[in-house]
Amino acid sequence: MWRRGARYTFSKRDYRGSRLEIRRSVLVPYSVESMFDLIEQAEAYPQFLPWCVAARIIERSDDCVAARIDFSYLQVHFGVETRNPKRRPEWLHVRLVEGPFRRFQADWLLTPLGSQGCKVSFTLSCEISHALLDRISVPAVERVSRSMMDAFVRRAEDTLDSLEPARPVAPVAPPASDPLPMSTTTEFHMTNPIDPALLAAVQACPLAQDLSPEQTFLLAGLLRLEAVAPGQVLAREGSSDNRLYMVVDGALGVVRSVGTPEETLIATLNAGDFAHELGFLDGSERYASLVASTAARVLVLDREQLESLVDNQPRLLYKVMCAIVRTVHRVQTRLAMQAAELSNYVFKQHGRY
Repeated sequence: MWRRGARYTFSKRDYRGSRLEIRRSVLVPYSVESMFDLIEQAEAYPQFLPWCVAARIIERSDDCVAARIDFSYLQVHFGVETRNPKRRPEWLHVRLVEGPFRRFQADWLLTPLGSQGCKVSFTLSCEISHALLDRISVPAVERVSRSMMDAFVRRAEDTLDSLEPARPVAPVAPPASDPLPMSTTTEFHMTNPIDPALLAAVQACPLAQDLSPEQTFLLAGLLRLEAVAPGQVLAREGSSDNRLYMVVDGALGVVRSVGTPEETLIATLNAGDFAHELGFLDGSERYASLVASTAARVLVLDREQLESLVDNQPRLLYKVMCAIVRTVHRVQTRLAMQAAELSNYVFKQHGRY
Protein backbone atom coordinates (compact mmCIF):
# COMPACT_ATOMS: atom_id res chain seq x y z
CA MET A 1 0.00 0.00 0.00
CA TRP A 2 1.30 3.43 -0.88
CA ARG A 3 1.34 5.91 1.93
CA ARG A 4 -0.94 8.89 1.78
CA GLY A 5 0.71 11.95 0.32
CA ALA A 6 3.27 10.11 -1.78
CA ARG A 7 3.69 11.74 -5.16
CA TYR A 8 5.84 11.89 -8.24
CA THR A 9 6.42 15.21 -9.96
CA PHE A 10 7.88 15.86 -13.38
CA SER A 11 8.78 19.33 -14.57
CA LYS A 12 10.18 20.70 -17.77
CA ARG A 13 11.19 24.27 -18.56
CA ASP A 14 12.63 26.07 -21.56
CA TYR A 15 13.97 29.62 -21.97
CA ARG A 16 14.14 31.52 -25.24
CA GLY A 17 14.93 35.13 -24.51
CA SER A 18 11.93 36.50 -22.63
CA ARG A 19 9.87 33.38 -23.32
CA LEU A 20 9.20 30.81 -20.64
CA GLU A 21 7.62 27.39 -20.92
CA ILE A 22 6.90 25.10 -17.97
CA ARG A 23 5.23 21.70 -17.79
CA ARG A 24 4.56 19.92 -14.52
CA SER A 25 2.47 16.95 -13.48
CA VAL A 26 1.75 15.21 -10.20
CA LEU A 27 -0.13 12.12 -9.00
CA VAL A 28 -2.20 12.74 -5.88
CA PRO A 29 -4.50 10.49 -3.81
CA TYR A 30 -7.53 12.77 -4.18
CA SER A 31 -10.50 12.89 -6.54
CA VAL A 32 -10.45 15.03 -9.67
CA GLU A 33 -13.49 16.95 -8.37
CA SER A 34 -11.71 17.99 -5.17
CA MET A 35 -8.51 18.99 -6.97
CA PHE A 36 -10.44 20.93 -9.62
CA ASP A 37 -12.23 22.92 -6.91
CA LEU A 38 -8.90 23.87 -5.31
CA ILE A 39 -7.59 25.13 -8.65
CA GLU A 40 -10.76 26.96 -9.67
CA GLN A 41 -11.25 28.82 -6.36
CA ALA A 42 -8.77 31.60 -7.11
CA GLU A 43 -10.14 33.79 -4.32
CA ALA A 44 -8.37 31.48 -1.83
CA TYR A 45 -4.95 31.67 -3.51
CA PRO A 46 -3.46 34.26 -1.10
CA GLN A 47 -3.99 31.76 1.73
CA PHE A 48 -1.53 29.21 0.36
CA LEU A 49 0.07 30.27 -2.93
CA PRO A 50 3.59 31.72 -2.40
CA TRP A 51 4.01 35.36 -3.36
CA CYS A 52 0.30 35.76 -4.14
CA VAL A 53 -0.73 38.93 -2.33
CA ALA A 54 -4.28 39.44 -3.59
CA ALA A 55 -6.95 37.68 -5.64
CA ARG A 56 -10.57 38.35 -6.50
CA ILE A 57 -13.19 36.74 -8.69
CA ILE A 58 -14.57 39.00 -11.41
CA GLU A 59 -17.05 36.54 -12.84
CA ARG A 60 -17.97 32.91 -12.32
CA SER A 61 -20.35 30.65 -14.27
CA ASP A 62 -20.66 26.96 -15.08
CA ASP A 63 -18.35 27.23 -18.08
CA CYS A 64 -16.04 30.13 -17.22
CA VAL A 65 -14.31 31.92 -14.34
CA ALA A 66 -12.56 35.30 -14.54
CA ALA A 67 -10.15 36.53 -11.89
CA ARG A 68 -7.54 39.14 -10.99
CA ILE A 69 -4.43 37.82 -9.20
CA ASP A 70 -1.50 39.91 -7.93
CA PHE A 71 2.00 38.61 -7.13
CA SER A 72 5.01 40.13 -5.42
CA TYR A 73 8.43 38.48 -5.64
CA LEU A 74 11.52 40.35 -4.40
CA GLN A 75 11.39 43.69 -6.23
CA VAL A 76 9.03 42.47 -8.95
CA HIS A 77 5.31 43.15 -8.60
CA PHE A 78 2.95 42.01 -11.30
CA GLY A 79 -0.67 41.09 -11.71
CA VAL A 80 -2.70 39.20 -14.26
CA GLU A 81 -6.35 39.32 -15.15
CA THR A 82 -7.60 36.18 -16.82
CA ARG A 83 -10.80 34.82 -18.27
CA ASN A 84 -10.73 31.05 -18.09
CA PRO A 85 -12.96 28.55 -19.90
CA LYS A 86 -13.51 25.44 -17.82
CA ARG A 87 -15.17 22.04 -17.79
CA ARG A 88 -15.39 20.60 -14.32
CA PRO A 89 -13.57 18.44 -13.36
CA GLU A 90 -11.48 17.84 -16.47
CA TRP A 91 -9.79 21.08 -17.45
CA LEU A 92 -9.39 24.80 -16.91
CA HIS A 93 -7.78 26.98 -19.60
CA VAL A 94 -6.14 30.18 -18.29
CA ARG A 95 -6.36 32.95 -20.90
CA LEU A 96 -4.84 36.41 -20.39
CA VAL A 97 -6.97 39.56 -20.46
CA GLU A 98 -4.48 41.98 -18.93
CA GLY A 99 -0.91 41.70 -17.62
CA PRO A 100 2.79 42.34 -18.35
CA PHE A 101 2.96 39.66 -21.02
CA ARG A 102 3.12 39.73 -24.78
CA ARG A 103 1.74 36.21 -24.69
CA PHE A 104 0.38 34.14 -21.80
CA GLN A 105 -1.38 30.80 -21.78
CA ALA A 106 -1.71 28.21 -19.03
CA ASP A 107 -3.69 25.00 -18.79
CA TRP A 108 -4.77 22.70 -15.97
CA LEU A 109 -5.68 19.16 -17.01
CA LEU A 110 -7.00 16.57 -14.55
CA THR A 111 -7.17 12.82 -15.23
CA PRO A 112 -8.91 10.34 -12.91
CA LEU A 113 -6.84 7.28 -12.02
CA GLY A 114 -9.51 5.12 -10.42
CA SER A 115 -8.67 4.15 -6.86
CA GLN A 116 -5.22 5.69 -7.30
CA GLY A 117 -6.55 9.27 -7.14
CA CYS A 118 -5.84 11.54 -10.09
CA LYS A 119 -3.15 13.11 -12.23
CA VAL A 120 -2.91 16.90 -12.28
CA SER A 121 -0.98 18.54 -15.13
CA PHE A 122 -0.03 22.20 -15.44
CA THR A 123 1.48 23.85 -18.51
CA LEU A 124 2.53 27.47 -18.93
CA SER A 125 3.74 29.30 -22.00
CA CYS A 126 4.38 33.04 -21.78
CA GLU A 127 6.52 35.87 -23.09
CA ILE A 128 7.37 38.98 -21.06
CA SER A 129 6.38 42.18 -22.85
CA HIS A 130 8.80 44.52 -21.04
CA ALA A 131 12.24 43.75 -22.46
CA LEU A 132 14.14 45.80 -19.86
CA LEU A 133 12.69 43.67 -17.08
CA ASP A 134 13.49 40.32 -18.68
CA ARG A 135 16.41 39.52 -16.42
CA ILE A 136 14.27 40.02 -13.32
CA SER A 137 10.79 39.18 -14.56
CA VAL A 138 11.52 35.83 -16.20
CA PRO A 139 13.13 34.32 -13.07
CA ALA A 140 10.32 35.78 -10.96
CA VAL A 141 7.56 34.35 -13.15
CA GLU A 142 9.39 31.03 -13.34
CA ARG A 143 9.83 30.81 -9.56
CA VAL A 144 6.18 31.63 -8.93
CA SER A 145 4.96 29.20 -11.59
CA ARG A 146 7.17 26.35 -10.44
CA SER A 147 5.95 26.76 -6.87
CA MET A 148 2.29 26.49 -7.85
CA MET A 149 2.06 22.72 -8.17
CA ASP A 150 3.72 22.06 -4.82
CA ALA A 151 1.49 24.68 -3.21
CA PHE A 152 -1.67 23.04 -4.53
CA VAL A 153 -0.50 19.61 -3.35
CA ARG A 154 0.21 20.95 0.14
CA ARG A 155 -3.17 22.69 0.16
CA ALA A 156 -4.86 19.41 -0.79
CA GLU A 157 -3.04 17.58 1.98
CA ASP A 158 -4.06 20.24 4.50
CA THR A 159 -7.72 20.45 3.50
CA LEU A 160 -8.71 17.15 1.89
CA ASP A 161 -7.18 14.52 4.17
CA SER A 162 -10.10 14.82 6.58
CA LEU A 163 -12.70 14.90 3.80
CA GLU A 164 -11.67 12.01 1.54
CA PRO A 165 -10.94 8.39 2.53
CA ALA A 166 -7.35 7.28 2.32
CA ARG A 167 -6.48 5.62 -0.97
CA PRO A 168 -3.30 4.19 -2.45
CA VAL A 169 -1.32 6.35 -4.83
CA ALA A 170 1.30 5.56 -7.38
CA PRO A 171 4.94 5.13 -6.35
CA VAL A 172 7.03 8.24 -6.22
CA ALA A 173 10.60 7.33 -7.09
CA PRO A 174 11.78 7.94 -10.67
CA PRO A 175 12.88 5.02 -12.83
CA ALA A 176 16.52 3.96 -12.58
CA SER A 177 17.14 4.90 -16.20
CA ASP A 178 14.82 7.22 -18.04
CA PRO A 179 16.87 9.23 -20.54
CA LEU A 180 15.54 12.70 -21.22
CA PRO A 181 16.41 15.11 -24.02
CA MET A 182 19.36 17.39 -23.28
CA SER A 183 17.09 20.45 -23.38
CA THR A 184 14.95 19.38 -20.44
CA THR A 185 15.34 19.54 -16.69
CA THR A 186 13.70 16.94 -14.49
CA GLU A 187 12.74 17.45 -10.87
CA PHE A 188 11.49 14.73 -8.58
CA HIS A 189 9.68 15.51 -5.36
CA MET A 190 9.40 12.63 -2.91
CA THR A 191 7.25 12.36 0.19
CA ASN A 192 6.93 9.05 2.06
CA PRO A 193 8.60 6.96 -0.67
CA ILE A 194 7.57 3.36 -1.21
CA ASP A 195 9.77 0.31 -0.79
CA PRO A 196 12.44 0.76 -3.46
CA ALA A 197 12.79 -3.01 -3.81
CA LEU A 198 9.20 -3.27 -5.06
CA LEU A 199 9.65 -0.43 -7.52
CA ALA A 200 12.91 -1.88 -8.86
CA ALA A 201 11.30 -5.29 -9.28
CA VAL A 202 8.38 -3.83 -11.23
CA GLN A 203 10.66 -1.77 -13.47
CA ALA A 204 12.64 -4.92 -14.36
CA CYS A 205 9.53 -7.04 -14.85
CA PRO A 206 8.48 -7.93 -18.43
CA LEU A 207 5.05 -6.44 -17.69
CA ALA A 208 6.61 -2.97 -17.61
CA GLN A 209 8.63 -3.40 -20.81
CA ASP A 210 6.42 -1.10 -22.92
CA LEU A 211 5.14 1.17 -20.15
CA SER A 212 5.94 4.81 -19.52
CA PRO A 213 7.37 5.70 -16.09
CA GLU A 214 3.95 6.92 -14.98
CA GLN A 215 2.24 3.72 -16.18
CA THR A 216 4.90 1.66 -14.42
CA PHE A 217 4.15 3.50 -11.19
CA LEU A 218 0.44 2.82 -11.56
CA LEU A 219 1.09 -0.85 -12.27
CA ALA A 220 3.30 -1.11 -9.19
CA GLY A 221 0.34 -0.01 -7.11
CA LEU A 222 -1.41 -3.25 -8.08
CA LEU A 223 1.43 -5.69 -7.35
CA ARG A 224 2.87 -7.37 -4.27
CA LEU A 225 6.48 -8.43 -3.80
CA GLU A 226 6.83 -11.67 -1.81
CA ALA A 227 9.91 -13.58 -0.62
CA VAL A 228 9.77 -17.39 -0.55
CA ALA A 229 12.08 -19.94 1.08
CA PRO A 230 13.49 -23.03 -0.64
CA GLY A 231 10.89 -25.79 -0.73
CA GLN A 232 7.99 -23.45 -0.01
CA VAL A 233 4.82 -24.27 -1.97
CA LEU A 234 3.29 -21.13 -3.43
CA ALA A 235 0.30 -22.88 -5.01
CA ARG A 236 -0.85 -26.50 -5.03
CA GLU A 237 -1.82 -28.78 -7.87
CA GLY A 238 -5.60 -28.94 -8.38
CA SER A 239 -6.29 -25.60 -6.70
CA SER A 240 -7.60 -22.58 -8.54
CA ASP A 241 -7.17 -18.87 -7.94
CA ASN A 242 -6.78 -15.65 -9.89
CA ARG A 243 -3.11 -14.92 -9.21
CA LEU A 244 -0.30 -14.44 -11.70
CA TYR A 245 3.22 -15.05 -10.39
CA MET A 246 6.30 -13.40 -11.90
CA VAL A 247 9.77 -14.53 -10.88
CA VAL A 248 12.01 -11.62 -9.85
CA ASP A 249 15.03 -13.69 -8.81
CA GLY A 250 15.76 -17.26 -7.75
CA ALA A 251 13.98 -20.23 -9.29
CA LEU A 252 10.56 -21.86 -9.01
CA GLY A 253 9.76 -25.44 -9.95
CA VAL A 254 6.57 -26.58 -11.67
CA VAL A 255 6.06 -29.94 -9.95
CA ARG A 256 3.47 -32.71 -10.40
CA SER A 257 2.44 -34.90 -7.44
CA VAL A 258 4.60 -32.92 -5.04
CA GLY A 259 5.43 -34.78 -1.80
CA THR A 260 4.64 -38.22 -3.24
CA PRO A 261 6.81 -41.00 -4.73
CA GLU A 262 5.59 -39.90 -8.16
CA GLU A 263 6.84 -36.32 -7.72
CA THR A 264 8.01 -35.01 -11.09
CA LEU A 265 9.68 -31.72 -11.97
CA ILE A 266 8.12 -30.51 -15.21
CA ALA A 267 9.84 -27.17 -15.65
CA THR A 268 12.01 -24.63 -13.86
CA LEU A 269 11.03 -20.96 -13.99
CA ASN A 270 13.71 -18.29 -13.69
CA ALA A 271 13.78 -14.49 -13.46
CA GLY A 272 11.30 -12.96 -15.89
CA ASP A 273 9.12 -16.07 -16.22
CA PHE A 274 5.41 -16.22 -15.37
CA ALA A 275 3.36 -18.93 -13.70
CA HIS A 276 -0.38 -19.76 -13.79
CA GLU A 277 -1.27 -17.56 -16.76
CA LEU A 278 -4.42 -19.52 -17.72
CA GLY A 279 -5.71 -19.64 -14.18
CA PHE A 280 -5.09 -15.92 -13.90
CA LEU A 281 -7.25 -15.34 -16.96
CA ASP A 282 -10.09 -17.83 -16.49
CA GLY A 283 -9.71 -19.55 -13.11
CA SER A 284 -8.52 -22.89 -14.49
CA GLU A 285 -7.25 -25.45 -11.99
CA ARG A 286 -3.51 -25.75 -11.59
CA TYR A 287 -2.11 -28.80 -13.38
CA ALA A 288 0.96 -28.77 -11.11
CA SER A 289 2.23 -27.20 -7.91
CA LEU A 290 4.48 -24.16 -7.84
CA VAL A 291 7.42 -24.77 -5.50
CA ALA A 292 10.45 -22.62 -4.71
CA SER A 293 13.56 -24.45 -5.91
CA THR A 294 15.78 -21.84 -4.26
CA ALA A 295 15.24 -18.75 -2.16
CA ALA A 296 13.31 -16.47 -4.49
CA ARG A 297 11.27 -13.32 -4.80
CA VAL A 298 8.09 -13.12 -6.84
CA LEU A 299 5.67 -10.42 -7.91
CA VAL A 300 2.02 -11.35 -7.45
CA LEU A 301 -0.86 -9.82 -9.42
CA ASP A 302 -4.53 -10.55 -8.68
CA ARG A 303 -6.91 -10.50 -11.64
CA GLU A 304 -9.30 -8.12 -9.87
CA GLN A 305 -6.48 -5.60 -9.50
CA LEU A 306 -5.73 -5.70 -13.21
CA GLU A 307 -9.44 -5.43 -14.06
CA SER A 308 -9.59 -2.17 -12.08
CA LEU A 309 -7.76 -0.57 -15.03
CA VAL A 310 -10.52 -1.31 -17.56
CA ASP A 311 -12.41 1.97 -17.25
CA ASN A 312 -9.69 4.50 -16.48
CA GLN A 313 -6.49 3.00 -17.91
CA PRO A 314 -7.43 0.82 -20.91
CA ARG A 315 -4.14 1.58 -22.69
CA LEU A 316 -2.16 0.41 -19.70
CA LEU A 317 -4.30 -2.71 -19.45
CA TYR A 318 -3.73 -3.46 -23.15
CA LYS A 319 0.05 -3.13 -22.80
CA VAL A 320 0.09 -5.42 -19.76
CA MET A 321 -1.93 -8.09 -21.58
CA CYS A 322 0.42 -7.87 -24.56
CA ALA A 323 3.37 -8.38 -22.22
CA ILE A 324 1.71 -11.44 -20.67
CA VAL A 325 1.07 -13.03 -24.07
CA ARG A 326 4.61 -12.25 -25.25
CA THR A 327 6.22 -13.74 -22.14
CA VAL A 328 4.02 -16.85 -22.18
CA HIS A 329 4.93 -17.42 -25.84
CA ARG A 330 8.62 -17.14 -24.99
CA VAL A 331 8.31 -19.70 -22.18
CA GLN A 332 6.31 -22.09 -24.35
CA THR A 333 8.87 -21.83 -27.15
CA ARG A 334 11.68 -22.59 -24.74
CA LEU A 335 9.88 -25.62 -23.30
CA ALA A 336 9.06 -26.91 -26.79
CA MET A 337 12.72 -26.68 -27.78
CA GLN A 338 13.77 -28.51 -24.62
CA ALA A 339 11.21 -31.27 -25.34
CA ALA A 340 12.50 -31.58 -28.91
CA GLU A 341 16.11 -31.81 -27.71
CA LEU A 342 15.14 -34.51 -25.21
CA SER A 343 13.31 -36.45 -27.93
CA ASN A 344 16.31 -36.18 -30.22
CA TYR A 345 18.56 -37.48 -27.45
CA VAL A 346 16.28 -40.41 -26.63
CA PHE A 347 15.78 -41.48 -30.23
CA LYS A 348 19.24 -40.44 -31.49
CA GLN A 349 17.85 -38.18 -34.22
CA HIS A 350 18.96 -34.98 -35.92
CA GLY A 351 22.58 -34.94 -34.84
CA ARG A 352 25.29 -36.74 -32.86
CA TYR A 353 24.55 -37.79 -29.28
